[in-house]
Amino acid sequence: MRRVISLLFGVLLGCLNLSAQTTAQEWVAGLNASLGSRYAYNIAVTTADGSISGYYMVEGDGYYLTLGVMEVYSDGKLRYEINNERKEVTEDRVNLKAVDLLTNPTRAFSFIDKEFTVTIAQRLTQGVVLKLVPRDTSLGISHILLSLSSVSGGVVPTKIVYNYDGDSVDIALSALAVSDKTLPRWNSETYRAYDVVSFL
Repeated sequence: MRRVISLLFGVLLGCLNLSAQTTAQEWVAGLNASLGSRYAYNIAVTTADGSISGYYMVEGDGYYLTLGVMEVYSDGKLRYEINNERKEVTEDRVNLKAVDLLTNPTRAFSFIDKEFTVTIAQRLTQGVVLKLVPRDTSLGISHILLSLSSVSGGVVPTKIVYNYDGDSVDIALSALAVSDKTLPRWNSETYRAYDVVSFL
């Protein structure tokens, strides 16, 4: 009986630690563990020029993103950016060093603990706002504010603000179920009437 009580106490303590994480590093670890390798989010992007919305999905190294008239397909190596208004496709290699969500969603969160100094800027009722300061000043980003929330035993991102020396890009996120979604894949036939600009 004593052993059972000890096991239950250990489980409860683990749950409490998961739902009330105290350090920035624990929040980051919880986020990466919660995302896994397949996930999707609605996004609303706001800049000084206005707002635009869309969604993105990640599956392993591949991803699909749509934002207004733009679409992006990637297999993790090549990137196909479509402008449906201009009927134009731009093909290029994936920038593996990019850390912003709109350029390479697969690296939007995985880089945090390696390439940024992370501190808690604000504690919220169900989460935190983390301040990320790049160790590499050549990135052009002064800092990133990442809002995280604790939901159903996991950690999810709810907002990212990229600060570029005075200019900012604000991205609000809300999770999408992926069990019924298939990752859209690049198919050149779909865009055969479009002009192609290649950097390969």
